[in-house]
Amino acid sequence: MGRSAIINGQRPVKRKRKHATENRRKVFVAALRFGGVLALVALAVLLPGYIATKIQTGFKSLVSSRSSQIEFLGKGGALAEFDRESLQSRISDAVNAGKSLDELAKIAGSLAPLSRVEVVRTSPEKIVIGFERRAPSMRIERGSTLRLMDSGGFIYGSCCQLPAQEAESQLPLLTGLSAAEDGGLSPREERTLIGEALGLNGGLIGKGIRVASLRYQNHRGFFTVMDPEGIEVSMGRAPFEDKLNRLAEVLLRIDRQKVSRIELDYHGKAFIKERKL
Repeated sequence: MGRSAIINGQRPVKRKRKHATENRRKVFVAALRFGGVLALVALAVLLPGYIATKIQTGFKSLVSSRSSQIEFLGKGGALAEFDRESLQSRISDAVNAGKSLDELAKIAGSLAPLSRVEVVRTSPEKIVIGFERRAPSMRIERGSTLRLMDSGGFIYGSCCQLPAQEAESQLPLLTGLSAAEDGGLSPREERTLIGEALGLNGGLIGKGIRVASLRYQNHRGFFTVMDPEGIEVSMGRAPFEDKLNRLAEVLLRIDRQKVSRIELDYHGKAFIKERKL
């Protein structure tokens, strides 16, 4: 009886262990299958994007590694040699850095006196930069720096440090407009005065009068210095049409070599100061 009881008591234990082992094995296999399915799904979803990214990166690398040919097509005159060399170098660096065409256009517009810049890639190796060259009409004093200003009042570049800027160094110089950051005019006031200065200079040119400089003074307005006579003319503030007509009449009646100053900022009158002998 004792032997039989031991044998009968051991058999259920072995069967339980066997069943537990099989169950664990089934769970492990099921987990492996489930993980494999998830991996296949993830691979199917992510692989196309990964391949596309690699292709795009490879194409960018291929384009950047090639030496880009840059062509300039512009209106309003050819680029100066120093502008062309600077643009060629900076645009090539920007292309190699993977910059977009819009970014290339901004770089070109900031480096050279250009407006309406358009950049087109005609092939992987060639970039065409179309532009309209800005025509400076005046110089303007900015702190210790002289800059250029076109007929629309856009201020850009620097003047006149290079031999190629000899013609620009002869443009009228506008002074007295200190910017807001220097404790001077607000942006709105500055725009108004720049517009008046450009209008005054255009009116003087229309009367055949050339000036070397225009100076703005608070509470008095604009003063111009005629070139080459050196006569200072006080013009006040806009409108200038009546004052320009009076100035033209005065200049017909005087000996310019004997006059040092003409004041026109009084309504309907002109005061003339002769040079001291």
